[in-house]
Amino acid sequence: EFVRSPGSRLQIRDRSHALFCAMDFKIQDVLELAKEAGRKAGEFVRMTRVKNFVDRQKKGGKVDKFVIKSSTTDVVTETDHKSELMITKMIRSKYPKHKIIGEESSSEGYDLTKSPTWIIDPIDGTTNFLHGFPYTCVLISFAYEMEILAGVLYDPIHSEMFYATKGGGCHMESKDYTGKLTTSAETDLKTAYILTDAGYGRSEKDVTRFYSRLREYMTRRVQGLRVLGSCGLNMAYVACGRADGYVEEGCPKIWDFAAGCLMVREAGGFVCMPDGKEFDLMGRSVLCAASKELGNTLLECVGKGKKYEEEFEKLHKTCA
Repeated sequence: EFVRSPGSRLQIRDRSHALFCAMDFKIQDVLELAKEAGRKAGEFVRMTRVKNFVDRQKKGGKVDKFVIKSSTTDVVTETDHKSELMITKMIRSKYPKHKIIGEESSSEGYDLTKSPTWIIDPIDGTTNFLHGFPYTCVLISFAYEMEILAGVLYDPIHSEMFYATKGGGCHMESKDYTGKLTTSAETDLKTAYILTDAGYGRSEKDVTRFYSRLREYMTRRVQGLRVLGSCGLNMAYVACGRADGYVEEGCPKIWDFAAGCLMVREAGGFVCMPDGKEFDLMGRSVLCAASKELGNTLLECVGKGKKYEEEFEKLHKTCA
């Protein structure tokens, strides 16, 4: 059995686990490496974005080569691959035995084990990046025993660093503010600013699901509703109080929400699956809110939306 606390080395009580001595690490060291890698990769992403914008004005069209993955809404650029390689090299140089789950290198499948594991999204918001829309970030998380212990998000466009450690709180470093973060603690949907996303799906079922949720938020008089296109930034914005809630179903993966999940919780927020179950890192959905009260309201919206979705599908089959 290991005893662990933020900033301390792992201590072994059961000598049968002596194998893990080789995986000794300090959370603070892990955090600093993640921040350094995030900034380095982020600066590369930022400079590439600037170059792409200039070239686009001169040549026209999209200038960063991209490859379609699952659909035209799910793409990867050369910059994604280069950013991930840059981060991976930095991690390997210090922790050669740690596992790494990267969005581009693990896109065909991955497993989260109890081993020390780094989770990387080299560009969260790739479609935004491809179009030059200024909401994209680099995400790096660290897990041990299938629990996220550290999470870092670097927004190179706005030069903002968000980070959190298990039990150590959520923090921000920027030109305007450096310090600890807390959510807005908002409880009422009528005065809440909610973020969401349609994901990759464009089938009639996907569209109906997305519309049914929007319908519930709108009819309940939500104050603000936005789609930014970055799961990581959505969750960081909930953690720092810029937004009050975020819901996305059936699309994001572990590299999208691992860091944000820790940030929201450490900032005093609420995180679960959109069906109300305990949050699952291997799931494909997320719901987070500035408070449990608002989180419960969002769960009600999702639940009512599902009923409307089912009714619509029945009507559609009847009319078909």
